[in-house]
Amino acid sequence: MGFRRAMALAAVFVTGFILCGTLAFQAVPAAAAETKTGVGLSEHALMAYRDGWKYQYGNYGQYTNGVRSTDCSGLVKSYLWWRGNDCDPEPNLVSVAGSSQSMLSSAKVKGTIRLSDSSTLPRIHGLILYSPGHVGIYVGGNKSVDNRCTGENVKYGDVIGGNYHWTTWFKLPQVSYPENGFVTFDGNQYYYENGQYVVDTSRTIDGVTYTFDHNGVMSSSN
Repeated sequence: MGFRRAMALAAVFVTGFILCGTLAFQAVPAAAAETKTGVGLSEHALMAYRDGWKYQYGNYGQYTNGVRSTDCSGLVKSYLWWRGNDCDPEPNLVSVAGSSQSMLSSAKVKGTIRLSDSSTLPRIHGLILYSPGHVGIYVGGNKSVDNRCTGENVKYGDVIGGNYHWTTWFKLPQVSYPENGFVTFDGNQYYYENGQYVVDTSRTIDGVTYTFDHNGVMSSSN
């Protein structure tokens, strides 16, 4: 009886340990959700363009016949819902407005684009570009990425002087945009001041002089 009682107590102890371990494990807070950034959105958009994603209404980056596809707002959602290259995005991983118009309506920071005036387009990676019924992504250097034509690939082209009439830019509320300091985008260095990357200028920072070209890319340092 003594042996059996000892075994029973041991079983209770082990069970309690496992349960406590489980409870303790469950009590550990999950890692904070990845911060979504304007630079990250721009990198994601370029990836979609370079990988040949297709247009499919209602999609947000799912694989179809071995190729990912989205519609215009789905391209934005695919970044917010991204879980990696080996799986489909997870809908509602981040709460976001559904359509291009509702995305615009949800934005608190926005402005008008005049295609004859490049100064009306802020130098900010990851801005959302809007035209009635359509959205795209600004990736800097006067370039946009968007998905608009059934069966065709993601598009890449000029904003000012391009063949698509963008009317409005806005900041997506779910995305954090650069304010000050260096950022790396597509393998190049940019320097932000007061919320925009600098162009056609030099800056001396911590004793080092950096030169930035007309697209904002750091071209030299000494």
